[in-house]
Amino acid sequence: MAFKNEIFISYAHLDNESAFEGQNGWINDFHRALEVRVAQLLGRKPAVWRDPKLTGNDIFSDTICEQLPVTAVLVTVLSPRYVKSEWCRREFHSFYQSCAESTGVSLGNKSRVFKVVKTPISQIGDEDLQPLLQPLLGYDFFRVDPQSGHFHELDLAFGPEAKADYWLRLDDLAQDIASLLDSMVGGAKQETDSGLPVVYLAETSVDVKEQYSSIRRDLERKGYKVLPQMSLPLEADKVQAFVSSQLAQCAMSIHLLGSHYGVVPDGSALSLAQLQHELALEAGQQKSLVRLVWLSAGAQPEDERQRTFIANLRSDPRWDKDADFLETPIESLKTLIEQRLADLATKARKPDPITVPSAGHPLRFYLICDEQDRENIAPLRDFLFNQGCEVILPVFQGDETEVRLDHEDNLRACDVAIIYHGASPDLFLRRKLREVRKIAGSADATHVRMTVVCLAPPITPEKQTFRTLEATLVSQNNGFSPEPWKPLIEQLLTKGASA
Repeated sequence: MAFKNEIFISYAHLDNESAFEGQNGWINDFHRALEVRVAQLLGRKPAVWRDPKLTGNDIFSDTICEQLPVTAVLVTVLSPRYVKSEWCRREFHSFYQSCAESTGVSLGNKSRVFKVVKTPISQIGDEDLQPLLQPLLGYDFFRVDPQSGHFHELDLAFGPEAKADYWLRLDDLAQDIASLLDSMVGGAKQETDSGLPVVYLAETSVDVKEQYSSIRRDLERKGYKVLPQMSLPLEADKVQAFVSSQLAQCAMSIHLLGSHYGVVPDGSALSLAQLQHELALEAGQQKSLVRLVWLSAGAQPEDERQRTFIANLRSDPRWDKDADFLETPIESLKTLIEQRLADLATKARKPDPITVPSAGHPLRFYLICDEQDRENIAPLRDFLFNQGCEVILPVFQGDETEVRLDHEDNLRACDVAIIYHGASPDLFLRRKLREVRKIAGSADATHVRMTVVCLAPPITPEKQTFRTLEATLVSQNNGFSPEPWKPLIEQLLTKGASA
């Protein structure tokens, strides 16, 4: 079908008014920028239309409705005024009706309606508009201050940082529109299997939406299919069914957390973010699912529910070899995503061979400690070395990602992992036990044959009552003593350095 208008911009006229005389309105700038960028992507100028001059005396049906049946794509600029405007609602419903009577509102799994959110709204009041607009993934042209919670619209009249964010979002929108227009000219394209892992990117709270958009953009431009491709339902039972069906298609799930607890769907006590995490955990128990949970650096939740959620994540015993909890800069998360996806793609092509350690190597002890204990471990380090054992120490300086990768490589290669718990906080011990458990259970671990927790000064009530079935406990509360270590070394040597 030939379309007279390829893009119709539907907006409230109030959103095109400028606070400064002589300055372009927001919609005027948006129209021109979108038209230019789509033209650059298509290699030709697209037919973009909007109503710049209608007044209350114009006849709606004679002016706009004639254009809608010959329009390929509708871009709705959402704002409080838009959802309250009878005129805007009629434009939207008329486009939907004309689509239903012709080629349909979707092409494959891509909607012909693009939701641009200029000003955030808490709820779409129109009962007919709500079910049509809410499921669409939006293009947010605003930023949220993580400290105050206030939003700031992106405008080309603002400073360089706001302009940069504006152009990023506009480019995402333009690329998706250009891709859909190409498909409409050439006919619906069948979705082909790229051979790449499918990724579930969990819906987030508004304060980490920028990081969400950045990761989604990176993944899609590298050819990965990212689910879900529509907004989540707002009823708890529908969320559970929908998210579970989406996770069943995925090899990885990514969860971004910030200071805000986020939207709580009807019928649930948990936010969408927490519900998605729990469902991903359940999915991981049924099949192999890489799960990455990231907490924004410096997040300071004011909501008690979010504080409890984060505290439980930090101490959750269910972390395993397929899951990571990161409190790092976003770039470190992106690096880990890339690494994990590469591993998944490799495993999909060819199963990992079973690594057999070479015989005759000296016992390898990986002596894990907090940086503030680096001097306190010297007696234990020297004793092990004098017994003919190889002692590996952690790296404390350098790029955060490289330090992390070195730590994981050491865990894979060692015979004995010793977690030295002296001046370190209790959380350090919990985290390191979790990391050892995860690596020890992975397919590429060589042979972590023993895990040891060394309890060293200062003596605390927590250390005195600490118990675990996951590791051998060696108490050094009175300072270093070689006696507890001798039988451990003899036991390992008796069995041979390579079990």
